[in-house]
Amino acid sequence: MSLASSVYRGPAAVSTFEVAGRPIRLVRPADPDRLLDDPDVHDRNRADDYMPYWAYVWPGARMLVEAVAELWGGVAPGDDEVLELGCGLGLGGLAAMALGFRVRFSDYEPAPFDFIHRSVSESGFPADRAETLILDWRQPPALTFPRILGADVLYERRLVPLVVDVLDRMLAPGGEALLTTPYRTASEDFPDLVAARGFACTRVPVRTVDEAGPRQGTVFRVVRRDR
Repeated sequence: MSLASSVYRGPAAVSTFEVAGRPIRLVRPADPDRLLDDPDVHDRNRADDYMPYWAYVWPGARMLVEAVAELWGGVAPGDDEVLELGCGLGLGGLAAMALGFRVRFSDYEPAPFDFIHRSVSESGFPADRAETLILDWRQPPALTFPRILGADVLYERRLVPLVVDVLDRMLAPGGEALLTTPYRTASEDFPDLVAARGFACTRVPVRTVDEAGPRQGTVFRVVRRDR
């Protein structure tokens, strides 16, 4: 079955966010729940528990926007390219673009990439500063990045070792990753697992307000020591 089988065919909506005084216009499915009735999604769910999570703006995404603005807002991007893991609609990566970074948006399937390109255009960002990458965490490519982002990628315990392995393989020496999550028990082992690979990991509690109201969560700031 094609990975593109969960393409959304409904109306779109635009939500506006702001980073460092620059607006981000996020193009998103207006009715993402309609994907839950898609026969192809049902087939994929029976095959591998697939769900079209990419179509929603998850709580950690707003936390990631705020973390990027606060922690990277004073950084001169230069030619640094940021990799966003499990990008979905790409809000974290768009926040990095608002600060001047080049961004590689990655996800397991290409379904969200059209929305990302539309968001880049709607936000007035240079199209050549955004690229996409189909990325299976079980088989990371031989690519490295000085900066990596991820929102809500630690939502299941079985995924945490995969994310740690991706960071170990794809974060360049001296590089930094920012991962955000609302409180989830699945993420509790992450600091110890990533520290065992030689990373420094700082855990910072955060609060935000999203479409559902106040949220509490965590920013994991992970730094790879030079090798």
